Amino acid sequence: MQTVAENSARIVLDLTSITLRLHDLEYIVLNLTTLANQMARYRLAEADVSAYVQIAAGAASFVSPKESSCLYMQYNVLFEEINKCVFP
Repeated sequence: MQTVAENSARIVLDLTSITLRLHDLEYIVLNLTTLANQMARYRLAEADVSAYVQIAAGAASFVSPKESSCLYMQYNVLFEEINKCVFP
């Protein structure tokens, strides 16, 4: 990445390049960081969510997750979505 002017940056890969304003580049980097964090949290919760879905699929009312379950998931929202699929 090279700085073209004070307010822009050029990103070059082989013979292809794009020029972005620094504000736009900061926005992209922030969003990519946010998405990477979100994906890491989903990976942490994957096993807990799978176990919860198996338990909650047969329940008529909200089932609280185990105390050791991942804290990043909104289990009440997940339960509602499971019920929409199981009991349409």
